[in-house]
Amino acid sequence: MLQEAIFNQYGIVLERRESSDRYQSFRSGEVLYTVIPLSTIDEEELSERLKLSQFMLKQGDSYVSEFILSNQGSYISAEGENLFLLLGNRSLIESRPVKLGRKLAKFHHRGRTFAEPIKKCNRIGNWKEMWEKRLDQLENVWRDKLHSHPTNEFEKNFVDSFPYYMSLGENAIQYLVDTEIDQETTGMDAGTVCHERFHNELWTGSYCVKNPFDWVFDHGARDIAEWSRQHYFSNVHTYQPGLNQFSTDYRSLGELSAFSWSLTYARLLFPVHYFEAVEEYYLNVSETRKNSLEEHLNQILVQSHYYEDFLKRYFEISQVPVNKLKIAKVDWL
Repeated sequence: MLQEAIFNQYGIVLERRESSDRYQSFRSGEVLYTVIPLSTIDEEELSERLKLSQFMLKQGDSYVSEFILSNQGSYISAEGENLFLLLGNRSLIESRPVKLGRKLAKFHHRGRTFAEPIKKCNRIGNWKEMWEKRLDQLENVWRDKLHSHPTNEFEKNFVDSFPYYMSLGENAIQYLVDTEIDQETTGMDAGTVCHERFHNELWTGSYCVKNPFDWVFDHGARDIAEWSRQHYFSNVHTYQPGLNQFSTDYRSLGELSAFSWSLTYARLLFPVHYFEAVEEYYLNVSETRKNSLEEHLNQILVQSHYYEDFLKRYFEISQVPVNKLKIAKVDWL
């Protein structure tokens, strides 16, 4: 049992389990512990996440999870054949998404002072290559389904809709390339600690936990864009006030450059929500999940004009001085 393994290897008694959508977690005394399963060990990646965690803690962010050493002096432990490591959080104040934009800006500000090289967790400058690879892979699937003819409603919708979303993705890539060529960078554009996918629920719940296994090293625009996308899809018809407030709160610690806003917009143009639905469908074997994804894709397609309107109004609602900053507009929106 995991409980027995943790006691034997860490001397920690599991007092009560805590609900969590992603990882097993439990309380012991005044510490919240999170169990991170390791299917494989990438020592370089683990070392980077350890360094980032230690750095952000030293910068004064008490909500960051720290790596816990076992009694054997190792961060990696085993339960039978299963490897895991343990994270601990000592600040257990419940967090609410109040001025989340300002909290994120402060987090990014701290992360920009990290000076050591990052390789495995680095995403800076990789967007174009990753987006092109994703587009190419999905185009190959689309061509295969086009020639073999759709066998169900999902495949029919995919075959019909993919050319539009491929075009949207190509627009995003071109916008990104133009941004990197045309826009000057500032100190706000330095790499920082970001998240694979930042959203409201990540820092809220029973406790605020800033988990290093959610992180990547990237431009802060990544988090701004992904929060904005998630907020929009959670509030399709009422997203405007929240988006405006988030932008205002983030900028309260410093105005963003034209480069930052343009990167944010390029990321919003790239229709990752569509690609993820299709990718998961063809990777997933569960019929129940496939049915759910069929409904999800249909909803995406039905609401596509709403997302276009969101893209069209994004800068206006976020109060970005587009003309002053000379930010390029997308003409077809």
